[in-house]
Amino acid sequence: MVMTNTGKSGISLLVAGETSLYPRYCGIGSGSGTAIITDTALLSEPGSRVDYTTKDVTVQQQTVWTYDFNSVRMSGLNLREFGVFDTQIRASGTIYNRESFGAINFDGTNELQIQTTYDTF
Repeated sequence: MVMTNTGKSGISLLVAGETSLYPRYCGIGSGSGTAIITDTALLSEPGSRVDYTTKDVTVQQQTVWTYDFNSVRMSGLNLREFGVFDTQIRASGTIYNRESFGAINFDGTNELQIQTTYDTF
């Protein structure tokens, strides 16, 4: 997964106490293309973002976020990318990281769980 430049800036602002926004919403998309550090958004984000389901901080210097997407939300989607943002509003906010991959097609019977891990060491 690629930590973007805007994500690094967002983390710096959070550590400095300059913002209360943090990476907690996951967006999914059907855009194809390599994830790079200069990304500022998903390439194609068709729906709203979801808040995390669980956040695990039991390991020092590590946070694990888990996001769950139900079968209704995933129905008919040709998933190729996801990213983590500081706002739930689509097409806005800071994208902290983005991952792209080969297409995964959802037919309305599948659910999706995405887990991201941030290490600070």
